[in-house]
Amino acid sequence: MVAGRIAYARVVRGFRDVMLERGGLIGLACFVLYAWLAPVHVVDGENAEFSTLAALGGAAHPSGYPLYVLWLRAMSWLPAASPAHAAGLATAILGAVQLVVLHAACRAWGARPAAASIAVMLFACAPTVLVMYTEAEVFALNGLVVATVLWLAASAGPLKGAWRCAALGLVAGLGIANHMTCTLVAPVGLLGVLRGLRETSGAKPVAGALALGGLIVGLTPYLYLLVAPVHQGTWGHITSFDDVVHTLLRRDYGGPVAFAGPGEAVPFATSLGALGRSVGRAWLWGPALLGLAMLGERSLRARAGEPRWGWRMLALSFVVAGPLLVLRFNIDPVGVGLGVVNRFHLLPALLLVVPVAAGIDRIARVALRDRALPLRAWSQAALICVGIAAVASLSLDHVRRIHSPALELQARNILRSLPTDAVLLAGTDDIGGGVNYVQLVRGERPDVLYVHWPLMALDWYRARIAARGLTLDLGLPGSPSVRFAEAALAQGRPVVVDHGQANIFAKLPSYPFGPMMRVLPRGATPPSLDEVVTLNKEIYARFDLGYEPPRVGDEWPADIHFKYAWTWNYLGERLRRAGRAEQAAAVLEVARSLGPQP
Repeated sequence: MVAGRIAYARVVRGFRDVMLERGGLIGLACFVLYAWLAPVHVVDGENAEFSTLAALGGAAHPSGYPLYVLWLRAMSWLPAASPAHAAGLATAILGAVQLVVLHAACRAWGARPAAASIAVMLFACAPTVLVMYTEAEVFALNGLVVATVLWLAASAGPLKGAWRCAALGLVAGLGIANHMTCTLVAPVGLLGVLRGLRETSGAKPVAGALALGGLIVGLTPYLYLLVAPVHQGTWGHITSFDDVVHTLLRRDYGGPVAFAGPGEAVPFATSLGALGRSVGRAWLWGPALLGLAMLGERSLRARAGEPRWGWRMLALSFVVAGPLLVLRFNIDPVGVGLGVVNRFHLLPALLLVVPVAAGIDRIARVALRDRALPLRAWSQAALICVGIAAVASLSLDHVRRIHSPALELQARNILRSLPTDAVLLAGTDDIGGGVNYVQLVRGERPDVLYVHWPLMALDWYRARIAARGLTLDLGLPGSPSVRFAEAALAQGRPVVVDHGQANIFAKLPSYPFGPMMRVLPRGATPPSLDEVVTLNKEIYARFDLGYEPPRVGDEWPADIHFKYAWTWNYLGERLRRAGRAEQAAAVLEVARSLGPQP
């Protein structure tokens, strides 16, 4: 009887230490949540790209993200419903591990375990976190890198002296091999290295060399690009170290700090407002304000635990990763653009976890007069699980709608509608990533040649398309896209393009063909309006649209359904101009039913 009680007490102590004091239960519970939410289909362009590379290997778009690709390849054995699902589960593992490390970081910065648990739990269930940590995307691993830096750099971190320097250098290198934005927490990381140097009595050069050596070792995943498979879904043709550096520095995009797209400038106030709304919603507003207040207060007033300079460097990292980074954006935060910028708001939201935990701890100490809540271990565990379920429930509808199967089914619908040996020319990430995944991984319609038009400006991509039988010389006069379409038509290949190819429509006859446009040779006569309506009725009747229609703000799913509806809006307007009001009304009703709902 006594032995049994002793054994039970040991189990309780072990459970309390690992699962409650060290955040293990949050990591485990959130992994179950993330795994449950992981989509079985690809849901956006980059997710489709990484799901393709998870199955086949290869280099991603710059900066290559080799560490994440290697992780996906190593985890491709996971039992799953599809390759995209396996990649989502692999990402969920990273997200769960990140939460445990983040919990340790909060404790190293001075928060007690209960406060750390509440702060980490709130962040773990934020809307963008639930989206990004459950699909194949680089941000869960980026968060793990940043959380590790926060933990290692803290004055009460797990390592001291030269070991602290070496570990921070290694993590920095691995972080750069995943996503360049991890460098935005350099103020905290460099402070940690300085601490390590000060903790090393007479061997500062050795500690500095270990930090540099760790950085170099951490960058070695980039060597994978030299041996990575090359196929339709990979970026570039990397054969030398110069090619590796070219990819790492994002030279195809303009350089390592080129986060802006090619569009018009967006007012800073607009980008800053989107950042504020994203971070506020992630933290349910109140805790975000508490975290900002604690950052300011701890940066000015010394207290027990982390010194002021640590908090100042954390505050600087928040400013750099938040307001200063969005200065680089020229993406309008609406629809798909909002989804793009929201993922870059994850880092400043993550950096608030530590000050939010400190603020919660401060409030608890005052309210409880420095006493612990008299709760048993199992009661605390139940509260954590209930809390995770309650906070996550606030975002489940959003996650479900963003993780719609619309993108993968769009690629399938388009490919299945095309004539044999067609050339499909498009320029958006949803079509490009989705078609590559469906063709290469799911094995559908390999006869169709997909051409991602924006990449035709790059030598390696033109060479890849030339190997499939179509060449393009940018030095010749005339519109390159028109000349390319005519070269394909001259070979007797059907040509279908997306709505962005205005140069082609201006020179060559065309007509709506599903959500795309069919292009004909010069002088050819397009089908009559009635024939085009009948043809599109037949095409759309074969489309798989068996899922909940998206709403207007549902990012990629909404954009895809705008394209589905475009064809019928176009045909309805043509019918109206022809004086056929009754038929136009019927066609416009089809457009309304296909478009995203209010």
